[in-house]
Amino acid sequence: MTQVLVIMILSFVFFSIYFLIKIKNMSVKLTKSKELNNIDNSLEIDYQFIKGLY
Repeated sequence: MTQVLVIMILSFVFFSIYFLIKIKNMSVKLTKSKELNNIDNSLEIDYQFIKGLY
């Protein structure tokens, strides 16, 4: 039973780190393209909630 709990906790930690890295990469992509091009990014509309996270 404890092995199942450990596996569940490890998988939760892995997926949490994975999704945090994905969100961070998307937010960096949004800010970099806006700074370099000074034009509106099409991804910004779809992922506007990320701007509030950072």
